[in-house]
Amino acid sequence: MAFTIRIYENNEYIYSLLKKRLGSFYPDAYIVNPLLEEENDDDRFSDFTKVIYDPASINKDDVSNTSESPIRLTDDGGMIDCSSLLSMLTPKADVPSIQQPLTGTLTAVIPFVYSDVRDRFIYDLESDLTGADFNIRLDFTSRLRALWRSSQKTNMTSLLMDCRSRKFKPEDILKYCNMDDSGFLTPGSCKNNDDVYDLGIERSTTLMNLASDLTHSKERAVNVLAVVEGFRNADLPGLLAGCDKVFILLPAKNAGEDLGARDLITMLTKALGQERISVWYAEQSSSKTGVDDVLSQRRVAV
Repeated sequence: MAFTIRIYENNEYIYSLLKKRLGSFYPDAYIVNPLLEEENDDDRFSDFTKVIYDPASINKDDVSNTSESPIRLTDDGGMIDCSSLLSMLTPKADVPSIQQPLTGTLTAVIPFVYSDVRDRFIYDLESDLTGADFNIRLDFTSRLRALWRSSQKTNMTSLLMDCRSRKFKPEDILKYCNMDDSGFLTPGSCKNNDDVYDLGIERSTTLMNLASDLTHSKERAVNVLAVVEGFRNADLPGLLAGCDKVFILLPAKNAGEDLGARDLITMLTKALGQERISVWYAEQSSSKTGVDDVLSQRRVAV
């Protein structure tokens, strides 16, 4: 059954994500945005029309004349829940099911590479983070190494400062996030260059524990990817204790970092377990000699 979905959203990037997401469940639907696209008659064969509106882009009264019950795009917290949209677009009996994991995952990336190599790896890693309601990125780094700057008032410094409050709940992390250019929800960088380190390891550990609680909650499926840089090796086992997976990114095999990385890999493997640790090189090396059991489990990152 063909029908039309009109999405009133000024943000072209958010609209493109919604069109792709909803289109995968409704391949026969005409999905249009009257705010960004010219009107056409492609929907003349539609059996009915549903309207989704973003209150930040248009008032409900302005679209009420095109639909008896327009659907609000965001919830009270400003989040977009596609599963709720699906349930309101079609009758319950016809709602397509979204395959979701029982819980999300908390993944940490410890990079010893240039930021562009790191972010290419994260971009590839994002393709595996499917089926969740949200994918969150937290940069436990200096401001210079966190490439995305939020245009909103939220930032990583505010999140780290507020997360120690007894009233702070794991799901409150979402309130500090906005979508970046790659599709992650993130608070962005710190306000000042070294806030992550100046605020102390306890705050970062608290936030990581809250992120673990959020990802392992069965109330909603959330993935969190944490970029971890610049911490003392002795602090890492406690900081990463709640992670499901830890990726260590190293440069080329002959770059000399193996000697310094060997102790870190051994320590984390002993603390977290071998199944949670993966070591990747930024450049492929065909040589497989001269590495011990811990270092030989490496694969090519980019």
